[in-house]
Amino acid sequence: MSEIIVLTDQDVASLISFDENMHMVEQAFHDYSLGKSYAFPVVREEITKHTGIFGIKSGYLESQDVLGFKAGGFWTNNKGNGLPNHQSAIMLFNPSTGQPTAIVAANFVTQVRTAAIGAIGCKYLARKNSKILAVIGNGQQGRNQLEAALTILPDIKEVYLFDAYPEASQNLLRDIVRYPLKLVIAESAEQACRNADVIITATSSYQPIVLDEWIKPGTHINAIGTDTRGKQELDPRIFARATVVVDDINQCCYLGECQHAYDAGIITKDAIYGQIGELINANKQGRRTDEEITVFDTTGVAIQDLATAGYAVSEAVKKGIGQKITL
Repeated sequence: MSEIIVLTDQDVASLISFDENMHMVEQAFHDYSLGKSYAFPVVREEITKHTGIFGIKSGYLESQDVLGFKAGGFWTNNKGNGLPNHQSAIMLFNPSTGQPTAIVAANFVTQVRTAAIGAIGCKYLARKNSKILAVIGNGQQGRNQLEAALTILPDIKEVYLFDAYPEASQNLLRDIVRYPLKLVIAESAEQACRNADVIITATSSYQPIVLDEWIKPGTHINAIGTDTRGKQELDPRIFARATVVVDDINQCCYLGECQHAYDAGIITKDAIYGQIGELINANKQGRRTDEEITVFDTTGVAIQDLATAGYAVSEAVKKGIGQKITL
């Protein structure tokens, strides 16, 4: 029999700050680039009957000694039923025995670890003096990405919001009025992107929203939403003139934003500048000039989830938080 600790989303939120999580995610990718963290092949499939996407991401963090997987995905119809579209859970195992040790609700984990990697993308690839930010897709992840970007880019003065559902932009605008910024709900994605120094896309689109001709020299793009075959947010032509960085090359070329440019022959794997861990550990330079266009394609790698969940479990044990069950 195994004793398992069970943590809710609320438990995890009480145990981890954004700054702590960003540091953990950065360290996980640093280790990943050095072969000290491992991400195993991803399962990502459509559940057509229920308009859902189900996936499994698993891996092992050698330095933290955390082994496990996250299972879950995205269900389009949940919003109409009063539920978050994203639903997932993480299970951890004792690496030395294989016994299960923890079950962690992963909706909050997914939000905070994705926000963290978005901030890391801006840290290494956006111009430090960036002043205009565009956020395309104003749901929960767009909100998280916006707040994360503002922690890294203190010179941002203007934010343009665009969503296919205007009420999403209006809701986000109401929630961020506390920031001393010029806040604009754009009438189109073009209006939001034309003058932006940094563009964040966080949608579930299956067709390009951001076009190549809107992107000026020096722009950085965080492509967050595409994590499944067929999804798409960016015009593939952008990749022909951009410095492209990814979280994981194989994963991004198969199910990330890179998939469309890769499948069309616009880029090859060798043409991708590098993985984010190589920039973190200084094997490769981040942004090199003020004029280059940079794209960070992040599909979400298991090491992010495991670093976050592993830390939450260790803190929960110290503080006596969570429920324990016996299997």
